[in-house]
Amino acid sequence: MDHDFPSPEHPDDGELLEGLLRREPDAHLARCPLCAKRADAIARDLDPLGAGSAREPFDAAFYRRQAAAIEARLAAREGTLGVAPLPRVAWGAAAVAAVLAVAVGLRAPRLVGGPVSERARPVAEFTNRVQRAQDRADDRFLREIDDLLDEDPYDVDLGDG
Repeated sequence: MDHDFPSPEHPDDGELLEGLLRREPDAHLARCPLCAKRADAIARDLDPLGAGSAREPFDAAFYRRQAAAIEARLAAREGTLGVAPLPRVAWGAAAVAAVLAVAVGLRAPRLVGGPVSERARPVAEFTNRVQRAQDRADDRFLREIDDLLDEDPYDVDLGDG
């Protein structure tokens, strides 16, 4: 028997797929074992567990293997429950060190330079000079605005008076 696919007497894969999706029995598949084999291969590709398989997707052996794997993971983890993970401990230690550094820096006496008042004097003098210059500029500006506002806008010399 010559099987050239597709041929008029043998359906192609598309026709076999349509027949499988319609779930209608095909007389040709009953007569031709090669077409029936192709139809079975297509059906397995569509549904690997298939209606022809009486086996459940998850049998008792599967559940036993899963339970054993979970129990093994729990048993392995029981020994490490009291120990904190290393990165968490490292971050905690870094935070404590930073807080201590800030606390010591704020409370400890200055180790470099003289008293704070001597070191701050040049900065304070410069700041005072800048503030005085700014005050003088502000005063001039306010006087100019005051002079503009003191002028009478209705004081117009019309000449004939």
